[in-house]
Amino acid sequence: MNDSPQSAAISAIADDPKAVFLATMARELHRAGVATDGLEETLTDIATTIGLTMQVFALPTQITIAVGPNWNQKLVMLRLPPGRVNLRRLAVLNVIYDDLRAGKIDYREASVAVNDVDRRWPGRNAAWEIPALTLLAVGVAILLGGGARELTVAGCIGFFTGIVSAVAERVPIVARLFEAIAAFAATLIVAAFSQIFGPTNIYISIVAGVVVLLPGYSLTLALHELANGDLVAGMARLGRVLMVLLELGCGAFLGFAVIGPALLRTGDVTPHAVPSHLWILAALLMAVGISIDLDSRARDFVWVFASCFVALFTSHLLGGTQVHSISAFISAFLCGIVANVGARVLRLPQALMLVPALLVLVPGSLSYESVLFAFQHNISSAFTFASNATFAAVQLVAGLLLSQLVVPAKALQVQRGRER
Repeated sequence: MNDSPQSAAISAIADDPKAVFLATMARELHRAGVATDGLEETLTDIATTIGLTMQVFALPTQITIAVGPNWNQKLVMLRLPPGRVNLRRLAVLNVIYDDLRAGKIDYREASVAVNDVDRRWPGRNAAWEIPALTLLAVGVAILLGGGARELTVAGCIGFFTGIVSAVAERVPIVARLFEAIAAFAATLIVAAFSQIFGPTNIYISIVAGVVVLLPGYSLTLALHELANGDLVAGMARLGRVLMVLLELGCGAFLGFAVIGPALLRTGDVTPHAVPSHLWILAALLMAVGISIDLDSRARDFVWVFASCFVALFTSHLLGGTQVHSISAFISAFLCGIVANVGARVLRLPQALMLVPALLVLVPGSLSYESVLFAFQHNISSAFTFASNATFAAVQLVAGLLLSQLVVPAKALQVQRGRER
């Protein structure tokens, strides 16, 4: 008999197939990376559709479902690892959700379909993380104005980070130390390259190389949850952001302790102009990397690329205007509008249209640069970059909230006229 926590939790409602289906759907939505507010809203819609009375409370690592009328409820708690956005799983769940809400299938058929998700697609090979993170690193290095040396070093760091990520999926101890290992290795790679081929911009190289680890998206999501009143979920996610930054900082500190602090003085954080054809190339490289990293279906790549392109295009246009100080707000608003309209018209999960845009807009790099400046004992610059990162994240959240107010969209979509 399987005595895992998930099995024990679901056995508490084993006599109610509707509740079992709802708990299973909650677990799959969480595994697919649906944010807590979207998860609660989706589960509430499903419960209404199948005629189940319930209340749900979601956190980044826990889902609690109370089934039944007030004062006579069965309580189910699912203890889960933090969910990671998986665009393929979201797309499959969206089809099930759409068919269920439309009455095309009942909850029994939906339950079979949900349980069949892993069999139909067990997940991509972990080795795909290597090309994904390499392409992401090179694309970000282009956007940050890096030259041939920075692109080479960033690509090497991304390649090694991809190897560590692949190993982390199989080795728990590596998974727990993933961020620290990646930051430590990134520092050593920059040092080795500078020693052999000459000085390179460490800020561009390191930030681009470990960009996938930077918690900018999580920071934006945490502030979004706080703004929506999900205080516990928002604070829990914010704690995760600080923990990741601390691990990255510790890894960098260990690296500088090995090679000496002199490497920090070679960094030049002055941004360089990026020609239009290069940022289009960067958008393409990042879109391919994000599609692989988030396990997108091949047919959905065009939407991932469009999302990245719109985000970078708006940032590119606004960067040289008088509104550059609030460009993050305007970019997030426009990207949110485009994503919400696209999701509703194309009946695709909102995350497919929105997450790639946020991944290229979020200010995580500024947060990590603040850690590097702190190790350089340049506390003033460290606070400046950290403040800029927080302010940019607030702007992103404000833009997303306004776009949601103008064009509302749910985490999963249902065809107009089919909802019952």
